[in-house]
Amino acid sequence: MQLNAINATIREILNILDDLRRGRAEREDALKAVDELENQIDSMLAQLAPERITDERFTAAVNAIKEVSERVKNLRDSIIFGRYTHARRQVLEVQESVRHTYRLMMLIRAGAPTPLIFQVTPQFLREAEIAAPEALAYMHPMAAQIYNVLVRRGEAGIDELARELRVDDKTREEFNRAVAHLIASGYARPYLTPDNRMILRLGRR
Repeated sequence: MQLNAINATIREILNILDDLRRGRAEREDALKAVDELENQIDSMLAQLAPERITDERFTAAVNAIKEVSERVKNLRDSIIFGRYTHARRQVLEVQESVRHTYRLMMLIRAGAPTPLIFQVTPQFLREAEIAAPEALAYMHPMAAQIYNVLVRRGEAGIDELARELRVDDKTREEFNRAVAHLIASGYARPYLTPDNRMILRLGRR
């Protein structure tokens, strides 16, 4: 399993870093191990990559891969400049990012819905920018904001949306028009809860 190979290489890097601090290894040994780690990560991503991602899940995947790449680069820089104690912590950060990315790609490959992906992925992915449909963003900016909330959560109450978007008396009419447009265009579906509260659920994308 590719993840097992990655974890084994991470343990090897940790051991090399300990030896470097004791003068028992060469810097080149650590850099070669980091290169091998990066190759293994690339192989894992190639195996897990779905044939097609066309919605917000693509943004989440790109952000996850970018996070891994940045942390590997920072690790390599620390080794080059002899910051071995700091590098040891960065190895564990790389491992954490790899695990998150692995779980994310497994969910995407399995066809998990976007709201679920944003619920189970780490904070930096949940905060990833979501692009509303171009026509929606251009014609109805507030509708685009509501749409983005629904993409992340799957559903939200009307009152909850109004509070989150800080709707006041001046913007209430615009908010109501935005909700009506989302429902009419199929981007959101209205439902009534047993206590007669209206909620919106994500419709088409």
